Amino acid sequence: MVIGGGAMRDSANEVLRAIATYGPLSRAQIARDLGLSGPTLTQATKYLIERGLVCELEQSPSTGGRPATLLGLVAGAGQVIGVKLAEDHLVGVVVDLESNVQWNFEEDFNSRGHDAIASLSKILHKHSKRVKGQLLGIGIGVPGVVSPGDSGTTDSAILGWSSVNVGQVLSEDLNTPVLLENDVNTLSITESLFGRGRDVSNFLTVTLGRGIGLGIVINGELFSGSHGAGEIGHVTSVVNGLACECGKNGCLETIASDPAILKRAIADGVVTKNATIEKLWELARKDSKIAIKYFKPAGEALGIALANVVNVFGPELLLISGEGSQAWDIWNKFVLTPLNENVVPTMRKFEIEIDPWDDAKWALGATAIVLQASLSRGHVHNASFQAVKNRLRVIPGAKKLAQ
Repeated sequence: MVIGGGAMRDSANEVLRAIATYGPLSRAQIARDLGLSGPTLTQATKYLIERGLVCELEQSPSTGGRPATLLGLVAGAGQVIGVKLAEDHLVGVVVDLESNVQWNFEEDFNSRGHDAIASLSKILHKHSKRVKGQLLGIGIGVPGVVSPGDSGTTDSAILGWSSVNVGQVLSEDLNTPVLLENDVNTLSITESLFGRGRDVSNFLTVTLGRGIGLGIVINGELFSGSHGAGEIGHVTSVVNGLACECGKNGCLETIASDPAILKRAIADGVVTKNATIEKLWELARKDSKIAIKYFKPAGEALGIALANVVNVFGPELLLISGEGSQAWDIWNKFVLTPLNENVVPTMRKFEIEIDPWDDAKWALGATAIVLQASLSRGHVHNASFQAVKNRLRVIPGAKKLAQ
């Protein structure tokens, strides 16, 4: 949300970004931090209030005295759409400026269809028409690598996309900013802002299922690297191993992803050709021999891979999520032994928690990248999600003043 034109509007933009980044602020704080004169600040705040972007809040002081009047965002001034894409469907959420969820939606989506992007555009257009106020943009979490830049170029073996300029095409088609990010990163953002990672500075999110992903939060900030990061599913687990759909051989996903495990069980006749991974889970819970044969090799490979990333990043917390986390009761004994055996002693002070699978949480993180980008001048891949976290903090005793 950037206001264009003129020195006064430039000042208004600065004020808006400061409030968006740090939460409700007093006029004195804004003037001091931005170096604005009294008259300039008065004009800028009047401009923002008249346009329904900012409102006055009264905060009761903790120790008597006159309540301070703070300036805060008007949550309903704009909305953002966030989406998580999968191979055969998508899940979305719509939030206001304070990340309050307005509604959720789920749609069938064939990522491998010849008209996949056009179909996605049609779905997003339908939901954008329901938005109240200004649509600030659309954030999309994808299972793959997103190149830095405004084009949102995406490579995803799961979706069947190779160097597809998804962001650029959708932005032009929908006439609104469309930002893309790796979907495990969007889940990590949600955990950092609203979930278990809110009070943790360093944590890793590992997702199990169709693929295996890794989200990395260091010192409260998402780590994306220069060309994407966290492709743990494509670390080499077996030299000259089975072919992976990414084009390499011996990737972790060829051993520990749901399709890889299910493929072995189908080949052995344990389940039928059309069986789901849920059916194999059911059998493994009833028969320890099945669990050992199909989940032990996968769990051991995963445990060693996790030990490697723990040794590199030294997290306080390791979150296990994704569809496959529903079978953690099968996985855990096979994963934890090699994980604990291969983590160096100085790195063993971390917790492991299972994060209940919910696609909407991934989509919620996609809205945060839009909120941060639209309320700051920083490039989305360099945006500070710690700043968004600051903005969403609770202000005790704050209430909107009557107009």
